[in-house]
Amino acid sequence: MAKSYIFNHDDNFKELIPCPLCSSNHFSLWASENGFDCVRCSSCGLLFVNPRPTMNTIEQAVTHGVHSLDGMGKINVRARREAHKVSSNKRLIKSLFGEIIHNSKPFSWLDIGAGYGELVEALLKIAPRGSRIEGIEPMSFKVNYAQSLGLPIRACYLNKITSSYDFISILDIFSHIPDFRSFLKDIKEVLNPEGQILIKTGNAADIGHRRNFPGPLTLPDHLVFAGKKQLARFLDEAGFDIVSFTEDRIDGFIYCAKNAVKWILRKPVILSFPYNSPTRTLLIRAKLKKI
Repeated sequence: MAKSYIFNHDDNFKELIPCPLCSSNHFSLWASENGFDCVRCSSCGLLFVNPRPTMNTIEQAVTHGVHSLDGMGKINVRARREAHKVSSNKRLIKSLFGEIIHNSKPFSWLDIGAGYGELVEALLKIAPRGSRIEGIEPMSFKVNYAQSLGLPIRACYLNKITSSYDFISILDIFSHIPDFRSFLKDIKEVLNPEGQILIKTGNAADIGHRRNFPGPLTLPDHLVFAGKKQLARFLDEAGFDIVSFTEDRIDGFIYCAKNAVKWILRKPVILSFPYNSPTRTLLIRAKLKKI
């Protein structure tokens, strides 16, 4: 049953919020993990953590890569560099942006949430000579590692960027962004008029029950989960037209085997058979609307 919550002003660690997409205060519980609840908006269907960590808590976690769990210890989300992603990112960019890779015309590209630099490195290997490829990442230890490899990645946030770019990528960071509407406004400030953005995220809001999502939700590192309809609305209301919208399934044999190991280790995953889950990776190219 959908319900409205009353904000608890005595809680300095969490805060209750309206839906980040439609501002509704009506939602129902969808899942719980690590002492946090993920709710579904009764109006637009978006999934989001509520109550969520305060903005100050979120900013500290994003900077240090560690989330405090209000009496339940901490979770480390620093991950590690995955060199194999360089090759897979090269294939991804060639499949989605083959026309700009092969026409030999230099372009500028900003990767937001660049992490250890796997996408930036891939772009440097395949972009036409003279292209300007850069990344930004808030976690300084990731930036230091990427810079040690010679990758042009800076430790800063999007609102500190003053240059403009032909392409901006947002890969696997949508769920980390507490206010995607404001984030898209910041992107418009640094995107060239004919530029495009690339978003990669999951489709959790499309899959119905939590049991249909085989992996961990990793709350509260992940704050928001959308589906095709919610992402299209975010983009439309921010002034973007969708160029292409594709889906890739994730539940192959290797993914399911890894989940089985995590389940044995008592991680919050759901056992599933390969090629049986409705969970997908969504890949969206979008451009600014013509005025």
